[in-house]
Amino acid sequence: MSTGAVYIPIIKWQSWEQKALEKVDDSIRPRLLPCVEVRDSSQHQNLINKLSDVWPNDVMIDYANPKGILTPNRLIELQEFLEIAIDNSMPVIPVLGPEHISSATPRLLDSIAKFKYIGIRLRITDLVISTKDIDKVKTAVFTLQKSNISHSLIIDLGTTPDEWSNEDIEKFTASLTELKSLFNIRFHLISGAYPSSLASVKAGVTKFERRDWRLWSEIAKRTNGLAIGYGDYGILSPEWTEEVLIRRSGSRVIRYTRDDNWLIIKSGGATVDDSIAISEILINLYAGDFKGESFSFGDKLLADRASPSVSKKNKKCGHYHITEAWSHHIAFVLKEQY
Repeated sequence: MSTGAVYIPIIKWQSWEQKALEKVDDSIRPRLLPCVEVRDSSQHQNLINKLSDVWPNDVMIDYANPKGILTPNRLIELQEFLEIAIDNSMPVIPVLGPEHISSATPRLLDSIAKFKYIGIRLRITDLVISTKDIDKVKTAVFTLQKSNISHSLIIDLGTTPDEWSNEDIEKFTASLTELKSLFNIRFHLISGAYPSSLASVKAGVTKFERRDWRLWSEIAKRTNGLAIGYGDYGILSPEWTEEVLIRRSGSRVIRYTRDDNWLIIKSGGATVDDSIAISEILINLYAGDFKGESFSFGDKLLADRASPSVSKKNKKCGHYHITEAWSHHIAFVLKEQY
């Protein structure tokens, strides 16, 4: 674990994610830089109304959709949000794709120049940074430099590759080294390995490898002098969409982050008793993994749910399983690993 290293989780601004952010320990807040994806117009208004209460610290804001597309309507909403953030001295770090920076209007450039810096989010796949990608970043950096705008770079792989070879890592780290030498820019590498769906997972206990952490660790070791920052999609898949909310779940799930995997405990039903039962399994059968109720807000939720001394009406279930998973994940990354 390195003191001072900043972790960037991709947050989709759902209400249970907001609750997890609200409850982050003060001790790790300075090292947490959420990147909030404002995915539709309803979230735009919610962000305006709630951001300062939910997370009054430094925060990245990205108005593009998950594919990186910034429609004309979203650009209008982004401009509106930035002007509100400026008027209210909100510690916002706008995030834009390199192509959107290069084509930005004078009004947009004038707005983002008023913030501490801007994040350039380069979306790639398959551990390949092409010459075209480098040219896009180069044009964006030149545009920002002309307006004297400070910047950092997010390299976003989306879904973590299923596998990779030493040759893949060597080629990718060479590309990262080239980027660093060209722009002398600080950057984070982000990907997500959490599965897009647990529908095929049967009730019981299973685990999924945290390939995102393993990939970053291997690359960081090969590029020790570059100080590559870590980020991930946490306990939601990069492929997650709001459509998931429409589907009624017939089960409850604990997603518990460990060193190299997520421990998944899935119930056969969706009642409060099911939530209690799987919480008891975690705390009693996996006591060596459970970090204790003081570790995070999420761990406290789990402990309370499993405790016979807490009344049933005070045991928080349902979507609080997402809150607890995010809360524990953030604490684990910052307290145990990074």
